[in-house]
Amino acid sequence: MDDCIFCKIVKGETQTKFIKETQNFVIFIDINPQAAIHLLIVPKKHIKDITEIKDDLWKEIKDVSVYMAREKGLSGFRLVHNAGDAALVPHMHVHFLGDVTPERAV
Repeated sequence: MDDCIFCKIVKGETQTKFIKETQNFVIFIDINPQAAIHLLIVPKKHIKDITEIKDDLWKEIKDVSVYMAREKGLSGFRLVHNAGDAALVPHMHVHFLGDVTPERAV
């Protein structure tokens, strides 16, 4: 989709810095953070929302989330996904939210 901001980010058409990249996903910091750590996990392929994702990609989201939590030293985290009309951007993305204790702040 030519006008999809996440497709542009995936293609490198913005100055967005990736925190991590896998074969299927890019992970970057949300520009409007709602937690001390607020990352977006975005499929490289344009997928509308969870209703169109395959199980192996959902498992990869779980795996990369666990990896990010360990890397950031988090004792817990939240994953949020909005589907359909609830999504601000109609390109699947999962919000990874984590709060850190002061001694672990980055």
